[in-house]
Amino acid sequence: MTPEQKAAFESIVGLVHREAMKIAELPKEQRAAALLIVQGAMEAELGIADPELIDVCNEGIATVLQQIEASGRLFGGRA
Repeated sequence: MTPEQKAAFESIVGLVHREAMKIAELPKEQRAAALLIVQGAMEAELGIADPELIDVCNEGIATVLQQIEASGRLFGGRA
């Protein structure tokens, strides 16, 4: 992986985690709408136009949300 690819990957992983944490703080009934807003932000603000990459990001956010819900807390974890 080139340094540029590594930086892009780390940026996307960071985005996924940050957005998942923000969405997890919302009531469950507001989360679906928040996911749509994040998708729009990825397209408009970050310039991510590749539908496959947006899908990967959305799946990543959903996975992190599931992990947060399963753990019962927003912060911390088990090492």
